[in-house]
Amino acid sequence: MILGLLHTEASGIDRLGNFRRSVFYQYPNGNAPLIAILSMLKEEMTTDPAFSIYEKRLAEQRTTTASANAAGPFTTTGGTTDKTVAGFNIAVGDTARITVAATANFRVGHIIQINVVPNGAASATFTLKAIIVTLTSSTAFEVRWLEAYTSVSNDTDAASLEVLVIGNAASEAQVGAALAPYTVPTNLSNYTQIFRTPFQFSGTVLKTGLKYDKTGPYRDKAKDATIQHAEEMEKSFIFGTKTLNIDGTTGLPTRTTGGIIYWLQQWEAGSLYGNTAATADTDDNKRIITGNSAGSMSMDTFYSYVERVFRVTSNQAQEKLVLCGSGFLIALNKMFKGQGVLNISQDAKSTFGWDIVTFTSPFGAMHFRTHPLFSQNASLRYSALVLDVWNLIYRFMDGRDTNLLKMRQPNNADYREDEWFGECGLELRFPESHMFMNNFRAVLP
Repeated sequence: MILGLLHTEASGIDRLGNFRRSVFYQYPNGNAPLIAILSMLKEEMTTDPAFSIYEKRLAEQRTTTASANAAGPFTTTGGTTDKTVAGFNIAVGDTARITVAATANFRVGHIIQINVVPNGAASATFTLKAIIVTLTSSTAFEVRWLEAYTSVSNDTDAASLEVLVIGNAASEAQVGAALAPYTVPTNLSNYTQIFRTPFQFSGTVLKTGLKYDKTGPYRDKAKDATIQHAEEMEKSFIFGTKTLNIDGTTGLPTRTTGGIIYWLQQWEAGSLYGNTAATADTDDNKRIITGNSAGSMSMDTFYSYVERVFRVTSNQAQEKLVLCGSGFLIALNKMFKGQGVLNISQDAKSTFGWDIVTFTSPFGAMHFRTHPLFSQNASLRYSALVLDVWNLIYRFMDGRDTNLLKMRQPNNADYREDEWFGECGLELRFPESHMFMNNFRAVLP
């Protein structure tokens, strides 16, 4: 079963209970593969158009060194005297103060490790190990060295080095210790969006046959409306922006749901999630890869993006679904020519009638599926949306999930109006587990 999803034979009883799902079975290779996938995954009801998304990330027990003054981060206990810039020696049991970027995730008893370059010996590296004895401020702590070192540099080359917690140690009969910091979940929210796709027929035309369909136009037009409704939901769930607008005349609200790209933008901004903002493709937190003007990418660069997006993966499966344009898949195939294998799966029972191209990377499987709306759009033809599908949840308003509502016309109307109607939104969890790659046209050697 691809992506851990139920296949058609295992879920036949439930097919017609979900209209979004029934559309998928009729049109497995249609223009809304994301909506199709969401119909097969977990969905949650909401009783309010603004629904909350709570995420909790374990705080990283790491920081970086910072210069205490014009020299490096190391000073004597009390922070009053610089260590020798040219190099100083450390004996076991010596104490010192270390200036760092932040101490929020550190506490007394933590054992830390710092990799520094010895003074005058750039080809070697010292691994300093110490135990924190006092937190003196939000940007400094005092330590007791656990190992001896000779000629440790305290110049500017000792700044911005990683300070990593490698354990903790308590003394016998210790009365107490500082409390471990508590990480409060991030509270985010998104809106449900009202999607409406009505279609009408005059009373006369409903009784009139067509050259290509003697039963009349109803079934054909209803099918067109079904596909259009799914496409518009698909585009909103990918490209939509979270907005709330109150009409100045009626006072009635219009809400739009934030789509996948919107939440990737919020992650990169670094304001909602508390992470470091990212602007360049090389930044670790970058999840919208813009690429260069030539649209070229090397194998090494591609692997660096794959490794980055797999750093965070749901506990359901170590795999990603990639919805991409035809141009992207062509460039990817050229990249792997003679260097790797892209396996094509055509097992309808496991892929819902999809033709899936699978690449097994060192970090997990990537299932590539061309997205018709990407391929048909010149600006998206060379793009790909990498998704951790288990971190996507379809949220619908209680009693207002996608459905076909019939006979919506006024009582005195000489026409019939039916309508596809739904109020729903996207819950996207952990945006760092997704990625959008743009403009991949050519392969670099």
